[in-house]
Formats: sequence, structure tokens, C-alpha cells
Amino acid sequence: MSELDLYSVKHLKLSTGEEVLAEIIEEDSFDVVLRRALKLHTEIAKDGTRYHSFRTFMTYMDDPETFVILKPQAIVAVTFPVPQMLQQYKLSINEIELGNTDYQAQKEAARVAHSMLDELMNKMSDEDNRESDDNDSDGGNIIPFPTFH
Repeated sequence: MSELDLYSVKHLKLSTGEEVLAEIIEEDSFDVVLRRALKLHTEIAKDGTRYHSFRTFMTYMDDPETFVILKPQAIVAVTFPVPQMLQQYKLSINEIELGNTDYQAQKEAARVAHSMLDELMNKMSDEDNRESDDNDSDGGNIIPFPTFH
């Protein structure tokens, strides 16, 4: 995982009304390249209290090496996030990436287990084939017993 560069994190207001925090990796007149894009989600309780949380900007975009390309026309405003928002963003990114690491570790463990099982099954199959070849051939594994008449 790459290091989070807090100086490149910007708070974007999009033409859709969504607010996004993301690292701006590169920008020109055609594209804005984002990484670790999280949208700000606001809930208003019945008593009028506002609750804010972060969600991935696009579904399944929790890998820090995945980039989003945004068109500049979609951006209405850009600012630096306030320190409290930046701290919450950093905590959210760490939580997402930690969860992603756990998932990757589980996936790797499952892959290793399947590989070991396949290897064991192939070995057992090879031994069975050798035994059946030995039993079917020249009778070299027959043990002679004395006969009594």
C-alpha cells in the first residue's frame, strides 16, 4: 500500500451535489486523477442533529492503488479540508485499507490451502496409479506360499 499524502487531499464539491475527499494525483484540462476517493455522507436525525460519515465514492473502490478519473467539468469547487474532516478521512482510509489487507490475507491463505490440497490429491492419484500398474503387470508382487497336498 502506498503512503497517504495528506497535502494532496482536497475537498471537492461536484456538480451532482456530492462532496468528495480524495488525493489528487494528477490534473490537467481534460482529467483529474483521484486516489482514495471517499464521499461525505450526511444523515439528519429527527431532532435535527447532523451526522457525517465517509463511504467509498464508487462501489468496491477500497484498494488504494485504484484510481478514479474525474472530468474537471464535474467539479464545482475545491478546497483544503478542515483539520477535523482530514483526521476523520485519515481514520476512514486506515479502516478501509486494514479491512482490505485482512481480506487479501484471507484470500492468499485460501489460495495456499487449495494449492496444498491439489498437490496432495495429485500425489495420492500418482500412488494409486503406480499400485494398480504394479498389480496388473508381471506378478512381481505375488508372495508364494507353500502348498500342502
